[in-house]
Amino acid sequence: MHYLTRQIAFEASHYYRIPELNDAENYALFGATANPNSHGHNYVLEVTIKGRVNPENGMVINIAELDGLLKEQVIAYYDHKHINLQHPIFASQPHLQPTSENLVIQIWRTIEHSLPLSPPTWGRGRGGATLHRVRLYEDSALFADYYGEEQMVYLTKVYEFSASHRLHSPYLSDEENREVFGKCNNFHGHGHNYVLEVTIQGGVDPRTGMIVDLDFLNETVQKQVYARFDHKHLNLDTPEFEQLNPTSENFVRVLWDVIEPSLKPIQLHHLRLKETPKNYFDYYGEED
Repeated sequence: MHYLTRQIAFEASHYYRIPELNDAENYALFGATANPNSHGHNYVLEVTIKGRVNPENGMVINIAELDGLLKEQVIAYYDHKHINLQHPIFASQPHLQPTSENLVIQIWRTIEHSLPLSPPTWGRGRGGATLHRVRLYEDSALFADYYGEEQMVYLTKVYEFSASHRLHSPYLSDEENREVFGKCNNFHGHGHNYVLEVTIQGGVDPRTGMIVDLDFLNETVQKQVYARFDHKHLNLDTPEFEQLNPTSENFVRVLWDVIEPSLKPIQLHHLRLKETPKNYFDYYGEED
């Protein structure tokens, strides 16, 4: 099975408002995004198609054909539009909030309905392009993924913080530590601008169009990540690493252990910790 991802961009405005609530109630629920004059984003959309390769042309799908579909079914309805007022689905359903969660579901349904673009011609039961994933970036630090699983959406928020550490294992001698960790074993430590991606999963609240209140998510990360680790020396300032070597493998698991209980009942799906632009570490909370 092959996977092909195509990216497009569009610009749109919207607001979040529940019609029967007054201004004060909407602002209390949605904050600045309830502004009836709207706000906007430079959206980036990634569409991933899966399928077997057509032996005649070596492609899963003709990209020109896919581009045509995206232009007709996405760009035409969203680009330089006010989503609440001009998109046929959101304009006809004022209770349906144009959140990233709802947008990614609607875009999935539109694209899926148009696939496969052409009947497969390379063997009965083989070929044909199907939709695998739709990812919508509201901005570089917030994006939603949808895989067609009923109302199950995956929302990722990106955070950055600074910390220093020294890679040193209590189970190794000083000489072994220097041999294994090299310059990362520097006695005085070294530092990183860590980038943490927090991905949660859940059903979309039909009232708010969200799977989590972002203020709640931000507050949780502030308390459990920034307050503990930002501008700290992990070995010297944090109890979590008094006896634990602060490799990023260990760090991402520690981050899971402090974030996951505080998010409940919201379900944490995945953490990605980027130590440098060259390497990152993923953790899904699996039991060893």
